[in-house]
Amino acid sequence: MKWLYLAALALLLQACGGGDEAASDGGLPQAVCSVADQRALLNRFMGQEYYWYAQMGTPDGKAESLDAYFQSLLYKPVDRFSFSESTAAHNQLFVDGRRVGFGYSLVWTDDTRATMRVRNVEPLSPVARAGLARGDTVLSIDGYSPADVAAGVLPLVNTPGVIRSFYVRKVSGELRSITVRSEDFALSPVAGTATFDVTRNGAPVKVAYLAYHQFVGYTQSQLEQAFARFREQGASEIILDLRYNGGGSVSVSRDLAGMIGGRRTAGQTYTYLQYNDRLPANKFPITFSQQAASGFDRVVVVGSGATASASELLINGLRPFMDVVLLGETTYGKPFGFSPRNFCGITYNAVEFETSNALGVGGYTAGFTPDCQVADDLDHELADPAERRLRAALDYVATGRCAPQPQALTAKRPSAPAEVFGETAPSQMFAQ
Repeated sequence: MKWLYLAALALLLQACGGGDEAASDGGLPQAVCSVADQRALLNRFMGQEYYWYAQMGTPDGKAESLDAYFQSLLYKPVDRFSFSESTAAHNQLFVDGRRVGFGYSLVWTDDTRATMRVRNVEPLSPVARAGLARGDTVLSIDGYSPADVAAGVLPLVNTPGVIRSFYVRKVSGELRSITVRSEDFALSPVAGTATFDVTRNGAPVKVAYLAYHQFVGYTQSQLEQAFARFREQGASEIILDLRYNGGGSVSVSRDLAGMIGGRRTAGQTYTYLQYNDRLPANKFPITFSQQAASGFDRVVVVGSGATASASELLINGLRPFMDVVLLGETTYGKPFGFSPRNFCGITYNAVEFETSNALGVGGYTAGFTPDCQVADDLDHELADPAERRLRAALDYVATGRCAPQPQALTAKRPSAPAEVFGETAPSQMFAQ
């Protein structure tokens, strides 16, 4: 069990899809990779480290794949979080900060799944260079209709050089065909920064804005530089846009929360990690790092059904120390995390701990309900002050109240985060 203590102390802890280190093999043997050996490994690992080891499922000896076997061990339906993936894909996404594919994510905008719109485009991706943009309505992909895509016929792409064609209707109404080749491109988790001016009680107020899509270690310097600019520009309020952030590293989440809290949170308890009772000392405190900057008195968080895990950890971890206003829609509801484990080219992400804040508050499996309910606005870019959620956040800073929203635009909580179609596995739905 020594490896688990070291993992906890080193903060190589991740939530909902990766973090700032390669997954650990947990000190487990790597020499033998037969199916029988891998199943035995999973049984031993899950029986010791799985958070719900006492409620494990019955192993499916007839499972056709190791993933299916792993899934049979999970505590269903409570555990909707654990998954497996290839180690190469895990490391590429969460360590190297790259993806092989096209660089788009889509969301259904109707209950019948008849309309697909572009939710996000990675700025360094092939589709970005080709002109695909947030808000475009995708009428077909490789000739497949939205109904075909909903049925799962669009093949996954994880190699460079694959041609893909899109027929889209731009936000302007223009119809356009776009053809691209998949490639290996760098991701941009720090999706946007800006500073805005609002007026509150007749006085000017500087408001910092940060859109952040994944808690990963390679963004640390970018976050520090953004906060240095916010201080230089005299920002006294901050809007943190986590609407598409499905989680990542606990330590990076802690560090970003510390940049927001500044001296008021320095040295305080950010979160407790509660492991199962087979670990003798099974509750670990994680403290905020020391901060010389003063920080902010309040943070307005923009969230959605895709806001999960380390993002929710930040919301919960800051609440004992400052005013945290949530705007958007109800978050996903994942107060659990794991340290990914490699074995024979597969990375297993099995829930190992539950989180709570300095006051002992946790258990938010239903997600956090927003203080201001505001629907997403795909007609504008994220840092555009006309974008509905950002506009509502700026209005809240100015007035201290939720701006009235037309009933037709109030947000519904989705059953799952928006999926990324055609270029990544379903288990990576939190990646963008």
